[in-house]
Amino acid sequence: MTPAPQPFWMEREPDPFFAVFHPADATVEPRASVLIVPPWGWHEVASYRSRRTWANHLAASGHPVLRIDLPGTGDSGGAASSPDLVAAWIDAVGQAAFWLADASAASPVTVIGLGLGGLVAAQAIAAGAPIDTLVAWAVPADGREEVRRERAFSRLQPGRYSLTEPEPSVLPDGWLEVNGFVLSADTIAALGPLQVPGPATGVLRRALVLDADGIPIASSIVAGLRDAGIDVDTGSGPGWAAMTFHPQHDDPPTSVIATVDRWLGGPTQGAQADRGPGVPHRRLASARRIEPAAGIGLRVDGIGIHETAIVRSTGTGDLFGILAAPESPRPTPVAAVFLNAGAVRRIGPNRIWVEASRRWARRGVPTLRIDLDGIGDSDGDSGRYRDVGQFYARDELADQIRLLSDEVLARTGADRIVLAGLCAGGYWAFRGADRDPRVVAAYLLNPGALEWRTDLVRRRDARRLRRLADPAWWRRLARGQVRLARIRSVAAAAIGEGVRGRIGGAPSTGAAQAERAETAPAEIADRLHARGTTVVIAFSSDEALHDELVRDGFLARVAAQPNVHLETLPGRDHTLRPIVAQRAVHDLLDRSLLADLARLGVRTDTGAA
Repeated sequence: MTPAPQPFWMEREPDPFFAVFHPADATVEPRASVLIVPPWGWHEVASYRSRRTWANHLAASGHPVLRIDLPGTGDSGGAASSPDLVAAWIDAVGQAAFWLADASAASPVTVIGLGLGGLVAAQAIAAGAPIDTLVAWAVPADGREEVRRERAFSRLQPGRYSLTEPEPSVLPDGWLEVNGFVLSADTIAALGPLQVPGPATGVLRRALVLDADGIPIASSIVAGLRDAGIDVDTGSGPGWAAMTFHPQHDDPPTSVIATVDRWLGGPTQGAQADRGPGVPHRRLASARRIEPAAGIGLRVDGIGIHETAIVRSTGTGDLFGILAAPESPRPTPVAAVFLNAGAVRRIGPNRIWVEASRRWARRGVPTLRIDLDGIGDSDGDSGRYRDVGQFYARDELADQIRLLSDEVLARTGADRIVLAGLCAGGYWAFRGADRDPRVVAAYLLNPGALEWRTDLVRRRDARRLRRLADPAWWRRLARGQVRLARIRSVAAAAIGEGVRGRIGGAPSTGAAQAERAETAPAEIADRLHARGTTVVIAFSSDEALHDELVRDGFLARVAAQPNVHLETLPGRDHTLRPIVAQRAVHDLLDRSLLADLARLGVRTDTGAA
């Protein structure tokens, strides 16, 4: 049986990086160790679960596997604004490779570099990382091409802020935002010279270079590797777009996984005899010894905090979370839990949960960011979330939130909870506050629903279809003022209605689930009002639920309740990609938390009640 994955941080200065080690199944023949280096930005977020699936598969086949979050991304230390970020990425890959070689008794190390991760891995190899086998999938010719790609993607974002106003420019000159993720000017400049192969090839002996869904491999990559005496194979890499599309549509690249399996089982000798003079014939002997840590210390505005990986068994699988807590003094009696934004793992939309939880821990508030089952690093069926109803219509999710809330209270000594979430997370923050009297505040950002009905998606699709009869909508479309995502949603609604009309079927989303009795939102609001529980509901513009709550009078009703605070977020993007929206959310979360701590008589920063 394959041992359970082991999460930890690797200590490096100034920013430690998060890693998950998948020990090999001891009952099968040992094979080469594998390091998986992720792509960047949204591709990294969307492919996270697939990388976990790939790692589990390799470990079951006898490969010890290490997955990492590069500094400034995921659960690692640092930020997009950190100086020398590209150098930190290269150093992290090198340290991870050294650790993996050491942990697996210096067995051969293979690196699977995905997208930008392949470029970073090539530089780590050049810097002396003990990597003798490289799998490069969807890797650009060089760093300049990667930046050109990201700039092209960034131009495909019109209308997410406003149909009539330009998006405010709030980043420093030379910075680039893509899908809510940021590259600083210094990072862009440092990316430019990166290429495969790097300036040296160290102990690298073999390479497999795969295209991305038929997009040709850059000839310079293959030629450069072969010129360096590397034994190079090339192949097709179908499934890149599907793997990096959306975490809700987890689609592991089974064809590429099988290709890599076959290739790793191929010859390991042959190229070495052709290596030129001065190229090492064996693995580098020296390795910096790095001790992994289940928890890590971080500095936030000069104040120390500590992050710890938490694994909690449910009897049917393990749930995962990361707790950020103050180093000293004692934490406040109020803790917080950040809920998944749909299928996005615990880092939250555009890494907002990571940044916010660390700030809150700095103020003394222990904060847990969690993965519900089938999301991130928690066990479970990720495929179920193709049906959006699975985010809402499963009472076991409420049980999991309660279980993880119990965990953070037991670990920190707190006795009250703040829940926060976006989209489906907002729904569960609202419902969780009703179910758990320990919840003193619920912060709902663009909640997808407050009451789930199996026909909800169909009714929203029908409203989108009515836009086809609106001349103003077509005029906005002609002027390029309608988001591509909105065009797709209307088209999908039209196609779906047509298909259902022809086959007489039920709505495709949530259809398999029986309608369950749910407490009406107004009743929950009344109970929370009586209990004095704060409810913050914040909407971007053009949110479907906001319009529904206006029509049925719910917002007008709760606006009169002193415990309910209605907020407006800038922009019209559900997942808060505009940087101005992200900044507004950080401000809203911090203001709301401080107000609730003051209301409860809890002093901030010192941790004293």
